[in-house]
Amino acid sequence: MSIMTEKILKETEEYYFYTGYKNWYPFPNDLKTKLLDIFGKEPFPYEWTEQDIYEGSRKIILEYFKNTSH
Repeated sequence: MSIMTEKILKETEEYYFYTGYKNWYPFPNDLKTKLLDIFGKEPFPYEWTEQDIYEGSRKIILEYFKNTSH
């Protein structure tokens, strides 16, 4: 069982910052809220894996910045 916590979200922000996406740091509040709403709780009766969270959040983050001028 795994969920996205504030700590994991912060680590995710830092990962993107240090891998070259400095203008994305810090993530906008609406993006943070979306990620925590989706991955911050288990989708009963299923469970998130770390891979689900990593891959799902990656897709949401890339799509968010692709569709905005941030």
